Amino acid sequence: MEEKKTYLRKMAERLEQLDAKVAELKAKAAKAGGEAKGEIDKKAAELTTKQQEARQKLQELKESGAEKWDSLKGRAEKAQHNLEEAVAKIVAKFKK
Repeated sequence: MEEKKTYLRKMAERLEQLDAKVAELKAKAAKAGGEAKGEIDKKAAELTTKQQEARQKLQELKESGAEKWDSLKGRAEKAQHNLEEAVAKIVAKFKK
């Protein structure tokens, strides 16, 4: 049981870190002008969708029993990984 709590806490902390990066991108979009603003806004909207998906999977994992833990854990990890990749790509693109 402690392993599950630790895992869920770490996953929630990672999602919070990703939320902060998304907020930074949104702040950059607000300051950007023209075409860059539109592109950053579009990517930020995509990230918001991925954030919601990752949070939903985390919630399902929290509510799961032992019998569904493994399958839901994999799905939650995949959703978080997809969000991490999307954030990394966007951050790299707009660091230029």
